[in-house]
Amino acid sequence: MTLYRFLTVNISYFTVYERYNLGMSPKQTHLLAAIQIDRKLAPLRSIAASLRPSSAGGWIRALRQGLGLSAAALGSRMHLAQQSVDQLEKNERAGAITLASLRRAAEALDAELFYAIIPRKPLRQTIAERATEVARKRVAPVAHSMQLEAQGLADNELQERITELALELERNPRELWR
Repeated sequence: MTLYRFLTVNISYFTVYERYNLGMSPKQTHLLAAIQIDRKLAPLRSIAASLRPSSAGGWIRALRQGLGLSAAALGSRMHLAQQSVDQLEKNERAGAITLASLRRAAEALDAELFYAIIPRKPLRQTIAERATEVARKRVAPVAHSMQLEAQGLADNELQERITELALELERNPRELWR
């Protein structure tokens, strides 16, 4: 089972289970799903930089050379010509390789392919930052017009309004990404 399939199955099960047992709406369960994803990906985030290929040649070439395989030998194992292996490695370096090709190469190298999109920071943090950004943009015009009418809010009151709106926006994710 690939990492992608594993995460998808577990996230789907978690979301349905939580909605059923907690009586939560989909608007609220996204935060629970984000927390669960963050927990699962935290170990990967910490090592993501070290998982990039150490040389500019890509993983296929690194593993092939590490095993002492020539491009022709790998081609034979993949039922490809040496030129096709060279092109495969070139495509990987350029970021133009397909998952199917990576999977075939991994199989020929007696390796497993793991495909994951690892957020640079926890999803929960991204949601909170975006909610605060949107809340600031929404509150700013109102605060400005109130100030013009000599009804301005103190800085702490303004921050409190932003925080309240940000928390509401976190619970309604569709409002965050418009």
